Amino acid sequence: MPQSIVCDAGGVLAASGALAGIVPTEAEFLALDWSAVTVGRFLAARHAGNQARIETEIGLALAVVDEWFPVRTIVATTLDRAGLGAVDALDSWSALVLAEQLALPLFTASDEVSSNKIEIRRPW
Repeated sequence: MPQSIVCDAGGVLAASGALAGIVPTEAEFLALDWSAVTVGRFLAARHAGNQARIETEIGLALAVVDEWFPVRTIVATTLDRAGLGAVDALDSWSALVLAEQLALPLFTASDEVSSNKIEIRRPW
């Protein structure tokens, strides 16, 4: 049975091959639904208006996620934990909160999050 691991947008991008790095093998990837927007923003910036390329890569990236979770259930906890200055890393902080709630590792490309409750894996 594959190990479940929570991904933030960076983890999803790495798992799909859109970001270089070492990806956990034999893993079931879980992510919050709003990570899809962050993935989309990254790919749209990367492909600078090439709509067909953006749509293709978004589809490939989002397809690696085995289960999507609604972010609405952890918004208040995320904002409390991350602080108001974490605007750029809110996706990573919310993924960390979900991973801690599920007692699962987090796969992230962010250096900003840390935890003494769960393992954090990065693609490098």
